[in-house]
Amino acid sequence: MGKNDKLIRKILENRTITYNEAERLLFKLGFELEICGSHHVFRKKGYFKNISIKKRKQLLPYQLRDLKEVLRDHGY
Repeated sequence: MGKNDKLIRKILENRTITYNEAERLLFKLGFELEICGSHHVFRKKGYFKNISIKKRKQLLPYQLRDLKEVLRDHGY
């Protein structure tokens, strides 16, 4: 099992991940980063939702929910 597979599994199991892990995964899924003040907004052409994550050590519960939604929309 690769690094990304383990990370996806952590997210789907509602376990906490770091900002850096989330960023790496979103880049792998084809998102681009736009920084707006303290928020980092990930956008993907053709995807209906933008993902906004504040750069902090661990993601907040609503940010994990957003990531789970992205994973489901991408077939995970």
